[in-house]
Amino acid sequence: MGSGSAAPGGKSEPGGKSEPGGKSGPAGRPGFAASTAEPEPGRVFLGFSYALGIVLGVGLGLYGVFLVPDGPRPGGTLLSVGLLLALVGNGAAALLVRWLTGTRLGPATVLIGWMPVVLLLAASRPEGDLLLQSSATAYAFLLLGGLSPIVVAVLGGARRGFTVLPPPR
Repeated sequence: MGSGSAAPGGKSEPGGKSEPGGKSGPAGRPGFAASTAEPEPGRVFLGFSYALGIVLGVGLGLYGVFLVPDGPRPGGTLLSVGLLLALVGNGAAALLVRWLTGTRLGPATVLIGWMPVVLLLAASRPEGDLLLQSSATAYAFLLLGGLSPIVVAVLGGARRGFTVLPPPR
């Protein structure tokens, strides 16, 4: 068979040492259980992480709406800072919250904070004020800003919580 001795639990180690119950530690050291699972974050930490996602979404929405018509114009074409902020900022904030929480809900909290702010500022008022005017840049801002957290949530793997996709084999 092999040079290791079998433990009562049925598991053996190459060095001949094993723990009762078949659990062996790293490098044959008994008493050290090899844990591969990450510790679960506490509820308070998760609550603050989700709240951070909402606050980041609100802030990115506010700054993004005001910065959509702003940016350099090389050759007369607008390169919108708000559009860049919606794409890169929302994606980075969603990645941060996904990393903190380990769930697919984390990136969605950025969208939960971003979308109402942007839609409220895009609505016309009785006085005629309109912050997000109808243009191709504004529509791209809405589309890319809304899709980037969704892409992070769908393509990024969840370390914990419920997931729709089966685990990889």
